[in-house]
Amino acid sequence: MTRLLLAGAVLACCLPAVATASTPPDLFQSYFISQDGRSVPLRSGVAYRASLFPLPIRVTATGQGWRGAQWKSGSEYFRGGGPPNYGWVHLARGPATGTPRGLISIMTAYAHTPSAAAVANVLRTRGHGATYEATSPVSIAGFSGVQFDGRITGAKNVDHIGHYFIPFSPSSHAAKYYPDEYPVYGDVFRVIVLDVRGKTVVVYIENVALSPQQFPAFLSKAQQLLGLLRFPAAKGA
Repeated sequence: MTRLLLAGAVLACCLPAVATASTPPDLFQSYFISQDGRSVPLRSGVAYRASLFPLPIRVTATGQGWRGAQWKSGSEYFRGGGPPNYGWVHLARGPATGTPRGLISIMTAYAHTPSAAAVANVLRTRGHGATYEATSPVSIAGFSGVQFDGRITGAKNVDHIGHYFIPFSPSSHAAKYYPDEYPVYGDVFRVIVLDVRGKTVVVYIENVALSPQQFPAFLSKAQQLLGLLRFPAAKGA
C-alpha cells in the first residue's frame, strides 16, 4: 500500500473543533503525506484557517465531500524539525478511507522565497518524468501568478510516485530528502504559482485515484474552492 493510500484514511469521528464566532476553526493537524497521515471532513460553507501555514489563509469547502489537513515540514520532514520549514494545506475528495479522488495541496516557505516567476521556472525545468503545457496568467484571491498543466510520463517508483516537485531547495546531485518536495502520485496535474504580498505560494492539483478522463471534472470543483481561497492581511483578520 502506498503512502498516499494510507494518507487518505479519514477518521470520521475526528471533526474540527468548533471555534468562537470571531475565530475560524483550525484545520486538522496531521502529517498528511505519511503512513499515519489523515484528513477530516470539512463543513460546507465554513471558512477554515490553517495556523501552521506561514501566511494567514482561509479555505472554504464548496459543497459536501471535501476533507482537509495541515502540517509543517522541516529537517525531520513528517515530524517537522528545524529549518528550512514549510507549511502545507491539503484539500481532498473521496471516500472516508482509501486514496483521495482528487487532491489540492497548497504550500509555501516560512523563510524568504524566490519570485513566483523564478519558482515556476524551477518547477518546469527541474527533474524528469513529466511534461508541461505552456504557462498562462492566473489570479486567485486577488493575487496574480501563473499556472500550467502537465502529465507524468516516466515510470513510477514503489510508492507510486512518478515525479517530485522541489520549488525552493537548492539543487543537489546527491540523493537526499528535501522538506519542500512534493511527490506526484497521479497521472495528470495542474500547478499554480502565486505572488502573495511578496511570498511565493505553490498550489498543486492532481488526479490521484481519478482517471485522467475524470480530472477535468475535479478541476472544475477545485477551481470553485480556490475561488473562495483568501489570504487575510493579518493573523486576526
